[in-house]
Amino acid sequence: MTPIRTRPVPTSLAAGGCAFVYDPDVPAAHEPVFWLPEHSPGTLILAPAPRGLNLGLPFDPSALGQLVAQRADANGRELIVRDVSGEVHIWLVDDAAVDRPTVVLPRDGAYRLRLDLASRFIRRLLGQHVGLLPPRLRLTEFQRHRYVQLLHAADLYEAGGEPRDVAASVLRSDQAALPAIEFKDSAARKRADRLIKESITLVSRGYLKILRGG
Repeated sequence: MTPIRTRPVPTSLAAGGCAFVYDPDVPAAHEPVFWLPEHSPGTLILAPAPRGLNLGLPFDPSALGQLVAQRADANGRELIVRDVSGEVHIWLVDDAAVDRPTVVLPRDGAYRLRLDLASRFIRRLLGQHVGLLPPRLRLTEFQRHRYVQLLHAADLYEAGGEPRDVAASVLRSDQAALPAIEFKDSAARKRADRLIKESITLVSRGYLKILRGG
């Protein structure tokens, strides 16, 4: 499974036409994103238990929280469920996993987070009131706001924008209207430069650290 959100291609590169998985005119924040499970410990991987093993724990995915999105392909079905703790991805390797769920725990550097998520899932099946998403994977409102700023800055920079554009559109700073010689040494210019630098790191696989609670 791969991330299915794509970035708009600059007009100069799309002269021959280009197909998008999502409408490039719709803000990325309004579209669901499906992450590669190996990079996302916030993805619960479920496979069907062996036949004859009566676990007695079938479940209704929608009972876990709001079903935000889902998709299916040759690798199975993936759901995005939102509860009070945030958004959790559930990858059903086979639809039979709904009736006979068994949690798959990859042995990787994020196994502790995966184990916490698996434990929370099982506790929910047993009727306990607990958030699905481990605390380390939950974003604060400040973090959400910051990442939105960074993505906005990244889009502007990719489209040919300069620090002044970032200062005006992202930071909403009045200093963006200063003459060039004054803007050069302004606080808004310095903040815009930092945003651009951080945004480049973020889109260049820096987001993987966020997915792992870093």
